[in-house]
Amino acid sequence: MPPVRGRWRSGEAMTVTGALSAWESLTLPAAVPLLESLRGIDSTPAAAVIERLRRTWPAETVNAAMELSIARLRARPKFAERAATLWCDRSGVEMSSSPATARWKAARFQRAGATRIDDLCTGIGGDLMELARVAETSGVDLDPLRAWMAARNAGVTVRTADVLTDPGTAPFAHADPARRSFGGNRIFRAADLLPALETVRELLRSRTGYAIKLGPGMDLEASEHAPGDELEFISESGRLLQQVLWTGALAQAPGQRTASRACSGASVSGTPGDAATGESRMLKMMFVPDPALERAKLLGLFADRLNAVDAAPGLGILTRDDCAPLSPDCTEWFEQFEVVEELPAREQTVAAWLAERGAGIVTVRTRGAACDPDAWQKALRGRGETPWTVFVLRLGLRRMAYAVRRVNSW
Repeated sequence: MPPVRGRWRSGEAMTVTGALSAWESLTLPAAVPLLESLRGIDSTPAAAVIERLRRTWPAETVNAAMELSIARLRARPKFAERAATLWCDRSGVEMSSSPATARWKAARFQRAGATRIDDLCTGIGGDLMELARVAETSGVDLDPLRAWMAARNAGVTVRTADVLTDPGTAPFAHADPARRSFGGNRIFRAADLLPALETVRELLRSRTGYAIKLGPGMDLEASEHAPGDELEFISESGRLLQQVLWTGALAQAPGQRTASRACSGASVSGTPGDAATGESRMLKMMFVPDPALERAKLLGLFADRLNAVDAAPGLGILTRDDCAPLSPDCTEWFEQFEVVEELPAREQTVAAWLAERGAGIVTVRTRGAACDPDAWQKALRGRGETPWTVFVLRLGLRRMAYAVRRVNSW
């Protein structure tokens, strides 16, 4: 596996450098039959298959081809048709930005007038591919294999270098410090990033503007960013994917938080604020926010517009009795459900209620581990044809189930 971006593990440089030649051999016509024989595999083939392939191609080449084939299959949900020609490995795919999110970020660089950009810790080039479309961009990665992948994917120069000593000189920069430890565990503290957030900020302090890609669940202390910086939370199709720290000329809402939906282009900025809290009960209508809006702590911006309250302290689901349709600016940010029935959160009770109404497939949603949704879905599925959605939630000291009908969808 390639090293964690930012620092080599002891003795790893020679191993990765040797692996690079195997990957380079996959670009040659002689490797086409090998790649074709492995196309579409989702895991390592049986030992007999590997042994047969190694009779024709070197072991390192076969290993690289297996990794590439598995990674391309796993890249399909994120990169669609582009996955078939992407140069990647599995961990690189997992940590890379999707095309939609990368385009969303690149557009901000373009609006800021960026003509030269350094993409630091570039990985397989998920962001680099889109940044290179809007400005002259070069990549930097400590790992020779990842640098090679990014260069092939983006068609631009990528240097194999330590960003701490060779970060480039472009006026604008995008950095993606590693969010996994040397042991492969996820990192949740800014000080533990590789390189650490403060180190990257100091490195880029003189730039006209820079962006640092962070994990969406990472909470930054006030001391870890400047008052004029902007924190943006980006979602796609209802999934929270990224947090980005924007500085300088790239901070469009200085000192504020921004929630953005890369799939639709919607964006809203403001000062974090909670919605008023109700009486720990669900009313006639339920409004489930886009995760970017909730993570940015901007529910308070919409609660007054909706004339709604948070159903329970910290629940993050708004509710009201008014059944009027949402305004377009609110529809963009909330799934709307009509509460049909409130029930005790007991599987048998809910299953019996659903069975009387011809339930078939039942989608179970929850928050705060109020239930095991997979187990509940299995228990609630009926023999009928009517689909239902059930929320299992803790409201204060009570655990309740709500059978709901969807009013709108994103």
